[in-house]
Amino acid sequence: MITEVLLEQVDESVRTPVLFEGFLEPGAQAAQALLVLGKVARTRFWMPPSMVNRLIAESDPVFTADRTTLRAEAFSPCCGVYARLDLPEVGDLGEGCTNVDLSEATRTVLAGVVAQDPLHLTVRGEGIRLRTLDGQNDESVVPLPERWVAGFAEVAAVTAGAVKKAELDKLEARNFLRRLPVAVGRSWAVASGRGLRLTSRSGGDSIPAGGLHRLRVVEPLIRFAKGLTVHTRPDSEVATWVLQLERARLAVTLSPEPSRGFSGEGGWLNALAGGLEAPELVAGRAGHDVVDGTWFPRELPSGNAPANGRLAKARELVAAEAVRMLPDGGYEITRGGSVQRVRLMPAGCTCAWWAKHQETRGPCSHVLAARISAAEA
Repeated sequence: MITEVLLEQVDESVRTPVLFEGFLEPGAQAAQALLVLGKVARTRFWMPPSMVNRLIAESDPVFTADRTTLRAEAFSPCCGVYARLDLPEVGDLGEGCTNVDLSEATRTVLAGVVAQDPLHLTVRGEGIRLRTLDGQNDESVVPLPERWVAGFAEVAAVTAGAVKKAELDKLEARNFLRRLPVAVGRSWAVASGRGLRLTSRSGGDSIPAGGLHRLRVVEPLIRFAKGLTVHTRPDSEVATWVLQLERARLAVTLSPEPSRGFSGEGGWLNALAGGLEAPELVAGRAGHDVVDGTWFPRELPSGNAPANGRLAKARELVAAEAVRMLPDGGYEITRGGSVQRVRLMPAGCTCAWWAKHQETRGPCSHVLAARISAAEA
């Protein structure tokens, strides 16, 4: 009866082609999950000194429908936390994408959903509409930050090929999430009985958990948790923590440390240097699901990926004929009095960037230049 009353309130003016229109159930869980996404989008987990006195722009979830699943995604302003809510089989779904801001008015509507209250959501290209028994609010599409576009591509780069490393049942999941650290720290998670514990040392089966205090953002959802799985690749610095919910799941991917945002990682640079012809991947228009190991389309409504400085410099080096192949198969790159030696198999360079990062944040401009030169040859 309650849902029938709410359906009668739906304005005929919004009965236009939509990506999704229906009830999210359970309503209280869905409302809290959307609030968590909004909190991620408003929380800066790392503040560089240069930004202390600067206004920080905010954005909120990107909603995507692909006829099988409704997804809502968000990055933190520092771009070091990525969260995605997956709602499979919620009803009739169209195809498309929109980006909105969850304003204070919308957050107030969501916060009022309790117990078995219904939550009705309409998603269309120009925005969303939320309805409850106590109120409603509309949100229009807003510009998508360029860093988010780059972040979408980089998250896909670091999660592709990830495998499940741990699976916790409801009790162990809730216990683990309630014991998350409150301070910044470099740590790893290891198996302990049926659960996980944190350690300061890495091992063969350890899971990267740097800056795990950031996962505390999911606290409002702990009471709904049905389980927790963790996914990562061998030797990766990144893990995805997937909270299993009733009829939904929330995936949170954390950058290796709070000071590192996904938008600057450079995971796709090698592919670009090698002549990759898959613009949907590097423009954030293809998302990756670590649970199913599948890809999904994300036709972003706005936003362009910012140019990568290392790739631009590499192309300049090649154009300036600064790259010379050596008899041993390596490369010598000379520019402005600086000479760097590069090898491609295995990759290596004599520059300061390589000495500090190797390829943990993508290759240096010299390795990229050598790869571009090799691809052209």
